[in-house]
Amino acid sequence: MVVISAFTEAEVALAYCIFKTDRVNPWAYSTFEKSALNSISLVAKKNEITIGFVLLSSVLDELTIEDITVQVNERNKGIGRQLIQSSFILATQMRQIVIYLEVRFSNTPAIELYRSMGFELIGQRKNYYETERGQEHVTHINNKITVIAPREHAYIMKKVL
Repeated sequence: MVVISAFTEAEVALAYCIFKTDRVNPWAYSTFEKSALNSISLVAKKNEITIGFVLLSSVLDELTIEDITVQVNERNKGIGRQLIQSSFILATQMRQIVIYLEVRFSNTPAIELYRSMGFELIGQRKNYYETERGQEHVTHINNKITVIAPREHAYIMKKVL
C-alpha cells in the first residue's frame, strides 16, 4: 500500500536520489531540500520506503506542481496519479482555485496522465529544459516531430479546481 504524506527531513535524501535519475542537470540538493520541506510538498512511501514525491508551491490562490517524480521501478502503477490526487485535496484545503505545471514536450506518458486528470494545455515555454544534444521531440498539438537541441520546450498546463 502506498501512503502519501508531507515530507519529513528523513525522506529528503532518498527523494533527491530519485529526482536526479531523470535529470540532465538536477537542482542543487539545498534547492530541492528547501522545496521538499516547505510544508506543502508530498512524498509517496511504500513499506516505509520513499518511492516518489510531488514538489508544490503556492502563491495567493494558485498552486504549482514544481516537480513530480516516481522511482523508475514503481512507474505505471498509479503512484503519480495518487500524488496528483493528493495535491488536489491539499489545494482544496488551502482554498487554491487553480493548479499549474510545466512538462517536457517529449514526456508523453505524463502529458496523457495530466490530461486524464483535467489539465489543459494553455501555452509553451521555449527552450525550457536541458536535453541531450539532437533529441527528437513530438509536439502534442500537431504531432509534428522536431529536433530541438540542446534545450526542449515545455508545455504549460492548467487545472481549475
